Amino acid sequence: MIPDALFDPTHYSTVRLPVLEASTLPAWCYTSDAFFERERERAFAQGWQFVGRTDEVSVGGYLSVETVGGPILLLKDTDGTLRAFANTCRHRGARLTEGSDTCVRLVCPYHAWSYRLDGSLAGAPGMDATTGFDPETHGLTPIRMAVWAGFVFVCYSQTTPDLQTYFGDMTQRLGSHRFEDFVCVRKREYDVAANWKLIAENAMEAYHTGSVHGASLGQQTARDLETSGHWDSIQVLQETSIAVLPGEQIPFAQVEGLSQEAAAGTYFTTLHPNTQFACVQDSMWWMNYRPIAANRTIVQSGQCFPRSTVERADFEQGAAPYFLRWDTGIDEDNIICQAQQAGLSSLLHKPGRLSERETRVHSLNNWILDQVLDEDHARRRI
Repeated sequence: MIPDALFDPTHYSTVRLPVLEASTLPAWCYTSDAFFERERERAFAQGWQFVGRTDEVSVGGYLSVETVGGPILLLKDTDGTLRAFANTCRHRGARLTEGSDTCVRLVCPYHAWSYRLDGSLAGAPGMDATTGFDPETHGLTPIRMAVWAGFVFVCYSQTTPDLQTYFGDMTQRLGSHRFEDFVCVRKREYDVAANWKLIAENAMEAYHTGSVHGASLGQQTARDLETSGHWDSIQVLQETSIAVLPGEQIPFAQVEGLSQEAAAGTYFTTLHPNTQFACVQDSMWWMNYRPIAANRTIVQSGQCFPRSTVERADFEQGAAPYFLRWDTGIDEDNIICQAQQAGLSSLLHKPGRLSERETRVHSLNNWILDQVLDEDHARRRI
Protein backbone atom coordinates (compact mmCIF):
# COMPACT_ATOMS: atom_id res chain seq x y z
CA MET A 1 0.00 0.00 0.00
CA ILE A 2 1.20 3.55 -0.79
CA PRO A 3 2.50 5.05 2.49
CA ASP A 4 0.09 8.04 2.55
CA ALA A 5 -2.87 5.70 2.09
CA LEU A 6 -1.95 3.91 5.32
CA PHE A 7 -3.34 6.84 7.28
CA ASP A 8 -6.72 7.04 5.57
CA PRO A 9 -9.14 6.73 8.53
CA THR A 10 -11.57 4.64 6.48
CA HIS A 11 -9.12 1.72 6.68
CA TYR A 12 -9.65 1.60 10.45
CA SER A 13 -13.42 1.95 10.73
CA THR A 14 -13.84 -1.58 12.08
CA VAL A 15 -11.08 -1.06 14.67
CA ARG A 16 -13.04 1.93 15.96
CA LEU A 17 -16.17 -0.12 16.69
CA PRO A 18 -17.03 -1.31 20.23
CA VAL A 19 -14.76 -4.17 21.25
CA LEU A 20 -17.17 -7.05 20.60
CA GLU A 21 -17.92 -5.67 17.14
CA ALA A 22 -14.35 -4.58 16.35
CA SER A 23 -11.55 -6.05 14.28
CA THR A 24 -7.85 -6.09 15.08
CA LEU A 25 -5.43 -3.66 13.46
CA PRO A 26 -4.47 -4.44 9.86
CA ALA A 27 -1.22 -6.33 9.40
CA TRP A 28 0.57 -3.30 7.96
CA CYS A 29 0.40 -1.63 11.37
CA TYR A 30 2.95 -4.24 12.48
CA THR A 31 4.99 -4.60 9.27
CA SER A 32 5.01 -1.23 7.47
CA ASP A 33 8.08 0.99 7.77
CA ALA A 34 5.94 4.07 7.08
CA PHE A 35 3.49 3.26 9.88
CA PHE A 36 6.42 2.55 12.19
CA GLU A 37 8.04 5.91 11.47
CA ARG A 38 4.75 7.71 12.12
CA GLU A 39 4.54 5.99 15.52
CA ARG A 40 8.08 7.07 16.40
CA GLU A 41 7.27 10.65 15.43
CA ARG A 42 3.86 11.01 17.03
CA ALA A 43 3.59 8.45 19.83
CA PHE A 44 7.14 8.06 21.12
CA ALA A 45 8.63 11.51 20.50
CA GLN A 46 5.62 13.21 22.11
CA GLY A 47 5.00 10.87 25.05
CA TRP A 48 6.65 10.40 28.42
CA GLN A 49 9.12 7.51 28.06
CA PHE A 50 10.30 5.54 31.07
CA VAL A 51 14.11 5.29 31.12
CA GLY A 52 15.14 3.86 34.49
CA ARG A 53 15.12 4.06 38.26
CA THR A 54 16.72 6.77 40.35
CA ASP A 55 18.43 4.06 42.43
CA GLU A 56 20.27 2.90 39.30
CA VAL A 57 22.26 6.16 39.22
CA SER A 58 24.96 6.59 41.85
CA VAL A 59 25.54 9.93 43.53
CA GLY A 60 28.37 11.47 41.53
CA GLY A 61 27.67 9.18 38.60
CA TYR A 62 25.82 8.52 35.37
CA LEU A 63 23.60 6.02 33.60
CA SER A 64 23.54 5.81 29.80
CA VAL A 65 20.15 4.86 28.32
CA GLU A 66 19.07 4.21 24.74
CA THR A 67 15.72 5.74 23.72
CA VAL A 68 13.74 6.11 20.52
CA GLY A 69 14.99 9.71 20.43
CA GLY A 70 18.63 8.64 20.73
CA PRO A 71 21.06 7.99 23.59
CA ILE A 72 20.62 9.97 26.80
CA LEU A 73 22.51 10.38 30.05
CA LEU A 74 21.05 10.47 33.52
CA LEU A 75 23.53 12.40 35.68
CA LYS A 76 23.39 12.65 39.47
CA ASP A 77 25.77 15.23 40.89
CA THR A 78 27.37 15.05 44.31
CA ASP A 79 24.42 16.72 46.04
CA GLY A 80 22.10 14.04 44.64
CA THR A 81 20.37 16.16 42.01
CA LEU A 82 19.32 14.08 39.00
CA ARG A 83 19.26 15.54 35.49
CA ALA A 84 18.81 14.18 31.96
CA PHE A 85 20.82 15.19 28.90
CA ALA A 86 21.36 14.08 25.34
CA ASN A 87 24.35 11.72 25.25
CA THR A 88 26.06 13.65 22.48
CA CYS A 89 29.07 15.96 22.61
CA ARG A 90 28.39 19.61 21.79
CA HIS A 91 31.43 19.68 19.55
CA ARG A 92 31.11 17.03 16.82
CA GLY A 93 28.32 14.91 18.30
CA ALA A 94 30.13 11.80 19.54
CA ARG A 95 28.43 9.63 22.16
CA LEU A 96 30.15 10.52 25.42
CA THR A 97 29.93 7.21 27.26
CA GLU A 98 27.99 3.99 27.75
CA GLY A 99 26.94 1.93 30.77
CA SER A 100 27.03 3.39 34.26
CA ASP A 101 29.76 4.49 36.65
CA THR A 102 30.89 7.30 38.92
CA CYS A 103 33.11 10.12 37.70
CA VAL A 104 34.15 13.70 38.33
CA ARG A 105 33.72 14.69 34.68
CA LEU A 106 32.54 13.12 31.45
CA VAL A 107 35.21 13.34 28.78
CA CYS A 108 34.37 12.99 25.10
CA PRO A 109 36.46 10.19 23.54
CA TYR A 110 36.88 12.16 20.30
CA HIS A 111 38.44 15.55 21.13
CA ALA A 112 38.41 15.45 24.94
CA TRP A 113 35.77 18.07 25.59
CA SER A 114 34.66 17.52 29.16
CA TYR A 115 31.45 18.11 31.11
CA ARG A 116 30.57 18.41 34.78
CA LEU A 117 27.80 16.34 36.33
CA ASP A 118 25.44 19.31 36.16
CA GLY A 119 25.89 19.25 32.37
CA SER A 120 28.01 22.38 32.10
CA LEU A 121 31.09 22.48 29.90
CA ALA A 122 34.26 22.00 31.94
CA GLY A 123 36.87 22.08 29.21
CA ALA A 124 37.14 22.50 25.43
CA PRO A 125 40.79 22.10 24.40
CA GLY A 126 41.86 23.95 21.28
CA MET A 127 38.94 26.38 21.22
CA ASP A 128 40.73 29.48 22.51
CA ALA A 129 41.15 30.98 19.03
CA THR A 130 37.59 30.29 17.89
CA THR A 131 35.74 33.59 17.39
CA GLY A 132 32.78 34.11 19.70
CA PHE A 133 33.00 30.71 21.38
CA ASP A 134 31.19 30.88 24.73
CA PRO A 135 31.69 27.89 27.05
CA GLU A 136 28.57 28.91 29.02
CA THR A 137 26.34 28.11 26.03
CA HIS A 138 27.97 24.80 25.13
CA GLY A 139 26.92 22.56 27.98
CA LEU A 140 25.10 19.30 27.38
CA THR A 141 21.63 19.58 25.86
CA PRO A 142 19.04 19.05 28.61
CA ILE A 143 16.02 16.78 28.16
CA ARG A 144 12.70 17.30 29.87
CA MET A 145 12.59 14.88 32.81
CA ALA A 146 10.21 13.93 35.60
CA VAL A 147 10.37 11.42 38.44
CA TRP A 148 7.49 9.54 40.01
CA ALA A 149 8.03 7.06 42.86
CA GLY A 150 11.65 6.48 41.84
CA PHE A 151 10.81 5.94 38.16
CA VAL A 152 12.47 8.36 35.73
CA PHE A 153 10.67 9.52 32.59
CA VAL A 154 11.81 11.79 29.76
CA CYS A 155 9.86 13.62 27.08
CA TYR A 156 11.18 15.13 23.85
CA SER A 157 8.18 17.42 23.43
CA GLN A 158 7.75 20.72 25.25
CA THR A 159 4.01 20.81 24.54
CA THR A 160 3.09 17.48 26.14
CA PRO A 161 1.35 17.93 29.51
CA ASP A 162 3.31 17.30 32.71
CA LEU A 163 3.80 13.72 33.86
CA GLN A 164 0.98 13.68 36.43
CA THR A 165 -1.52 15.06 33.94
CA TYR A 166 -0.32 12.77 31.15
CA PHE A 167 -0.76 9.57 33.19
CA GLY A 168 -4.03 10.63 34.79
CA ASP A 169 -5.04 8.40 37.69
CA MET A 170 -2.07 6.02 37.34
CA THR A 171 -0.01 7.60 40.10
CA GLN A 172 -2.93 7.42 42.54
CA ARG A 173 -3.99 3.87 41.60
CA LEU A 174 -0.47 2.47 42.00
CA GLY A 175 0.62 4.78 44.80
CA SER A 176 0.01 2.42 47.74
CA HIS A 177 2.87 0.15 46.60
CA ARG A 178 5.26 2.99 47.59
CA PHE A 179 7.64 2.22 44.74
CA GLU A 180 9.90 5.05 45.90
CA ASP A 181 11.04 2.59 48.60
CA PHE A 182 11.89 -0.12 46.04
CA VAL A 183 15.28 -1.06 44.58
CA CYS A 184 16.01 -2.39 41.10
CA VAL A 185 18.08 -5.53 41.74
CA ARG A 186 18.35 -7.08 38.28
CA LYS A 187 17.99 -6.09 34.62
CA ARG A 188 17.93 -8.16 31.45
CA GLU A 189 17.72 -7.19 27.79
CA TYR A 190 16.14 -9.08 24.90
CA ASP A 191 16.32 -8.55 21.13
CA VAL A 192 12.85 -9.61 19.96
CA ALA A 193 11.97 -10.11 16.29
CA ALA A 194 8.51 -8.59 16.69
CA ASN A 195 6.74 -5.27 16.46
CA TRP A 196 6.65 -3.39 19.75
CA LYS A 197 2.83 -3.30 19.81
CA LEU A 198 2.64 -7.09 19.91
CA ILE A 199 4.67 -7.02 23.13
CA ALA A 200 2.45 -4.31 24.60
CA GLU A 201 -0.76 -6.08 23.56
CA ASN A 202 0.40 -9.36 25.06
CA ALA A 203 0.60 -7.73 28.49
CA MET A 204 -2.95 -6.46 28.22
CA GLU A 205 -4.78 -9.80 28.22
CA ALA A 206 -4.75 -13.03 30.21
CA TYR A 207 -6.46 -14.86 27.34
CA HIS A 208 -3.15 -16.39 26.21
CA THR A 209 -1.96 -17.67 29.57
CA GLY A 210 -3.62 -21.07 29.41
CA SER A 211 -1.92 -21.88 26.10
CA VAL A 212 1.36 -19.92 26.02
CA HIS A 213 2.03 -20.39 29.77
CA GLY A 214 -0.09 -23.49 30.39
CA ALA A 215 2.83 -25.64 31.57
CA SER A 216 4.52 -22.86 33.56
CA LEU A 217 2.53 -19.92 34.93
CA GLY A 218 -0.80 -21.59 34.34
CA GLN A 219 -4.16 -20.18 33.32
CA GLN A 220 -4.94 -16.74 34.70
CA THR A 221 -8.08 -14.63 34.60
CA ALA A 222 -8.13 -10.87 34.77
CA ARG A 223 -10.55 -8.00 35.10
CA ASP A 224 -10.34 -4.83 33.03
CA LEU A 225 -9.73 -1.60 34.91
CA GLU A 226 -11.15 1.70 33.74
CA THR A 227 -8.37 4.28 33.69
CA SER A 228 -7.88 7.93 32.82
CA GLY A 229 -4.79 9.28 31.08
CA HIS A 230 -2.23 7.57 28.89
CA TRP A 231 -2.25 4.16 30.50
CA ASP A 232 -4.27 0.95 30.49
CA SER A 233 -4.44 -1.88 33.01
CA ILE A 234 -5.84 -5.29 33.74
CA GLN A 235 -5.67 -6.96 37.13
CA VAL A 236 -5.18 -10.66 37.81
CA LEU A 237 -7.22 -11.33 40.94
CA GLN A 238 -5.23 -13.42 43.40
CA GLU A 239 -4.51 -12.36 46.96
CA THR A 240 -1.14 -14.14 47.04
CA SER A 241 1.83 -13.23 44.90
CA ILE A 242 1.94 -14.53 41.32
CA ALA A 243 5.59 -13.51 41.06
CA VAL A 244 6.65 -17.11 41.71
CA LEU A 245 5.60 -20.20 39.76
CA PRO A 246 2.45 -22.03 40.88
CA GLY A 247 3.18 -24.40 43.76
CA GLU A 248 6.33 -22.54 44.84
CA GLN A 249 6.54 -21.15 48.38
CA ILE A 250 6.26 -17.36 48.48
CA PRO A 251 9.38 -16.19 50.35
CA PHE A 252 8.63 -12.52 50.96
CA ALA A 253 5.87 -10.60 52.73
CA GLN A 254 3.47 -8.22 51.09
CA VAL A 255 4.06 -4.48 51.08
CA GLU A 256 2.35 -2.95 54.09
CA GLY A 257 -0.44 -0.47 53.52
CA LEU A 258 -1.63 -1.63 50.08
CA SER A 259 -4.98 -0.28 49.03
CA GLN A 260 -7.87 -2.71 48.99
CA GLU A 261 -7.71 -2.85 45.20
CA ALA A 262 -3.92 -3.36 45.11
CA ALA A 263 -4.07 -6.14 47.71
CA ALA A 264 -6.64 -8.03 45.61
CA GLY A 265 -4.24 -8.93 42.82
CA THR A 266 -1.54 -7.98 40.32
CA TYR A 267 -1.78 -4.95 38.05
CA PHE A 268 -0.52 -5.53 34.51
CA THR A 269 -0.24 -2.08 32.98
CA THR A 270 0.82 -0.37 29.80
CA LEU A 271 2.13 3.17 30.29
CA HIS A 272 1.96 4.56 26.77
CA PRO A 273 4.02 4.52 24.73
CA ASN A 274 6.82 2.23 25.87
CA THR A 275 6.39 0.67 29.30
CA GLN A 276 4.76 -2.17 31.17
CA PHE A 277 4.62 -2.22 34.97
CA ALA A 278 3.62 -5.52 36.59
CA CYS A 279 2.76 -4.64 40.18
CA VAL A 280 2.55 -7.61 42.55
CA GLN A 281 1.79 -7.40 46.27
CA ASP A 282 5.41 -8.18 47.23
CA SER A 283 7.48 -6.99 44.25
CA MET A 284 7.25 -5.52 40.76
CA TRP A 285 8.87 -5.85 37.38
CA TRP A 286 8.94 -3.51 34.44
CA MET A 287 9.32 -4.01 30.72
CA ASN A 288 10.63 -1.18 28.61
CA TYR A 289 10.38 -1.64 24.85
CA ARG A 290 12.49 0.32 22.37
CA PRO A 291 11.39 -0.19 18.76
CA ILE A 292 14.32 -0.54 16.34
CA ALA A 293 12.31 -1.42 13.24
CA ALA A 294 8.78 -2.46 12.39
CA ASN A 295 9.75 -6.06 13.08
CA ARG A 296 12.37 -5.65 15.81
CA THR A 297 12.20 -4.43 19.40
CA ILE A 298 14.74 -4.22 22.20
CA VAL A 299 12.98 -5.21 25.41
CA GLN A 300 14.55 -4.44 28.77
CA SER A 301 13.21 -6.01 31.94
CA GLY A 302 13.95 -4.71 35.42
CA GLN A 303 13.02 -6.46 38.64
CA CYS A 304 12.43 -4.58 41.88
CA PHE A 305 11.76 -5.34 45.54
CA PRO A 306 11.18 -3.15 48.59
CA ARG A 307 14.47 -2.00 50.08
CA SER A 308 13.60 -3.75 53.36
CA THR A 309 13.28 -7.04 51.45
CA VAL A 310 16.59 -6.53 49.66
CA GLU A 311 18.32 -5.94 53.00
CA ARG A 312 17.25 -9.32 54.37
CA ALA A 313 20.07 -11.79 55.01
CA ASP A 314 18.23 -14.44 52.99
CA PHE A 315 17.37 -12.16 50.05
CA GLU A 316 19.51 -13.91 47.44
CA GLN A 317 18.01 -17.28 48.25
CA GLY A 318 14.49 -15.90 48.47
CA ALA A 319 14.74 -13.98 45.18
CA ALA A 320 15.72 -17.04 43.13
CA PRO A 321 12.15 -18.33 42.53
CA TYR A 322 11.05 -14.84 41.49
CA PHE A 323 13.82 -14.64 38.91
CA LEU A 324 12.91 -18.09 37.61
CA ARG A 325 9.27 -17.12 37.18
CA TRP A 326 10.10 -13.83 35.47
CA ASP A 327 12.64 -15.39 33.09
CA THR A 328 10.23 -18.20 32.23
CA GLY A 329 7.30 -15.92 31.49
CA ILE A 330 9.30 -13.36 29.49
CA ASP A 331 10.95 -16.03 27.33
CA GLU A 332 7.59 -17.62 26.53
CA ASP A 333 6.02 -14.25 25.72
CA ASN A 334 8.90 -13.27 23.43
CA ILE A 335 8.61 -16.54 21.51
CA ILE A 336 4.87 -16.15 20.89
CA CYS A 337 5.27 -12.50 19.85
CA GLN A 338 7.87 -13.56 17.28
CA ALA A 339 5.50 -16.24 15.99
CA GLN A 340 2.77 -13.63 15.70
CA GLN A 341 5.07 -11.29 13.76
CA ALA A 342 5.92 -14.09 11.34
CA GLY A 343 2.24 -14.81 10.74
CA LEU A 344 1.39 -11.16 10.18
CA SER A 345 3.87 -11.06 7.29
CA SER A 346 1.62 -13.41 5.30
CA LEU A 347 0.02 -11.79 2.23
CA LEU A 348 -3.14 -13.72 3.11
CA HIS A 349 -3.55 -12.37 6.65
CA LYS A 350 -6.81 -10.56 7.34
CA PRO A 351 -7.76 -8.71 10.54
CA GLY A 352 -9.36 -10.93 13.16
CA ARG A 353 -12.05 -10.33 15.76
CA LEU A 354 -11.57 -9.59 19.44
CA SER A 355 -12.98 -11.49 22.39
CA GLU A 356 -14.37 -10.10 25.63
CA ARG A 357 -11.01 -10.94 27.20
CA GLU A 358 -9.17 -8.49 24.92
CA THR A 359 -10.84 -5.22 25.86
CA ARG A 360 -7.58 -3.52 26.79
CA VAL A 361 -5.95 -4.73 23.55
CA HIS A 362 -8.75 -2.88 21.79
CA SER A 363 -7.99 0.20 23.93
CA LEU A 364 -4.31 0.05 23.03
CA ASN A 365 -5.06 -0.31 19.31
CA ASN A 366 -7.28 2.75 19.42
CA TRP A 367 -4.73 4.73 21.43
CA ILE A 368 -2.26 4.16 18.59
CA LEU A 369 -4.79 5.33 16.01
CA ASP A 370 -5.51 8.40 18.14
CA GLN A 371 -1.85 9.33 17.80
CA VAL A 372 -1.09 8.55 14.17
CA LEU A 373 -4.24 9.47 12.19
CA ASP A 374 -4.58 13.10 11.16
CA GLU A 375 -8.36 13.19 11.64
CA ASP A 376 -7.89 12.31 15.28
CA HIS A 377 -5.69 15.23 16.33
CA ALA A 378 -8.66 16.84 18.06
CA ARG A 379 -9.30 13.72 20.14
CA ARG A 380 -5.69 12.81 20.94
CA ARG A 381 -4.91 12.65 24.62
CA ILE A 382 -1.42 14.12 24.28
